[in-house]
Amino acid sequence: MSGRKKRGGGGHENHERWLLTWADLLTLLLALFIVMYAASAVNTSKAEAVTDSLQQAFSGKVLTGNGSIRQEQKSEEPVEAIAQIAPLAPTVVSEEELPKDKRAAAAGRAEQDQLEALKRRLDAKIKAKGLGASVVTTVERRGLVVRVITDQILFASGDATLSPQGGALLAEIRGVLRIDRKHPITVDGHTDTQPIATGRFRDNWELSASRAASVVQFLAGSELDPNRFSATGHGFQAPRASNGTAEGRAQNRRVEIALTRIHPTS
Repeated sequence: MSGRKKRGGGGHENHERWLLTWADLLTLLLALFIVMYAASAVNTSKAEAVTDSLQQAFSGKVLTGNGSIRQEQKSEEPVEAIAQIAPLAPTVVSEEELPKDKRAAAAGRAEQDQLEALKRRLDAKIKAKGLGASVVTTVERRGLVVRVITDQILFASGDATLSPQGGALLAEIRGVLRIDRKHPITVDGHTDTQPIATGRFRDNWELSASRAASVVQFLAGSELDPNRFSATGHGFQAPRASNGTAEGRAQNRRVEIALTRIHPTS
């Protein structure tokens, strides 16, 4: 058997790997020297000021405005003021703290939103009954107004007694109006210019006033406070259309139910 050693099949051995370890050691030493230098250059007064400020900030004390939370430095070296810590929650200003004109504007916007919400409810009721052509709701300067054409809906011609259909309609309107608890409710009766003279009513003034009173008597009660109501007869003095045509006169024979604004718009 031959005594010669077999040569290994590995690659060339790298004799310079120690340089990587030496470079890492130098890097760590450099970082250490930088940290030691930074620690030796700390401004003691600034460090104490920051420490005191953080202690005060987390102590729960309320800071006064227009000032720094640090104490005055004894040295004459200028030190940057430490900004006050902002509150975590935004400051809430109550309505009473607002100026009078802003309070009125805010109240007016809230009231407008409430009236428009009630209008949407009424429109849904009116649409469900198929009375969109005879009952119209609007949000106007005076408030939420419900205009009801009287012919064949609320009253018979020349009469102030509610019809069964009129009572059913007013019951739906009352169900929406009772959501509101504070606005005054006005009921206005209107007629056309055609003269009337019956054993019960001498003229259009009496007819319009009696119709308004009939609506108030139906609406007011346990669900709606009677003290919120007022009834007025206008006769033919406030037309919405021309009395020269049959269509215009039909539009003028109406009853208007209004939730009047508490906060008038400008």
